[in-house]
Amino acid sequence: MTAQMGHGEVRVVVIDDDYYANAAMSRLLESAGFQVAGRAYDGLAGLALIKTTQPDFAILDIEMPALDGLELARQVRKEMESPPFLIAITGIAKHDSVFEAAGFDAHFGKPVDWPKLESLLASHSGPVLPSRN
Repeated sequence: MTAQMGHGEVRVVVIDDDYYANAAMSRLLESAGFQVAGRAYDGLAGLALIKTTQPDFAILDIEMPALDGLELARQVRKEMESPPFLIAITGIAKHDSVFEAAGFDAHFGKPVDWPKLESLLASHSGPVLPSRN
């Protein structure tokens, strides 16, 4: 059995148009030992960031300019051979099927239940992420 990666080896991008929410999530991730590989503030910049950095996880807001989080997730799934584990974070209530149809692996409401999110990130940070196709 292969050993788990340490948190510091787990690369995460944060894509949220709210500067303060983006910064707060990034600080939480870093304080827990995860590596923030980049931050973006709209969906188009987020798509480019994900393609460039090839992170293990992408945390996406849903309501964003240029390209919303649902469409961003669809594009990532369509355009990348090995997409990251996609996590939606939103203040807008939507049925689970909306997130699943867009290609998200998990979703959280705002405010985020940090212990649950941290546990999810830690539990999926092995050397090979489960298939998400």
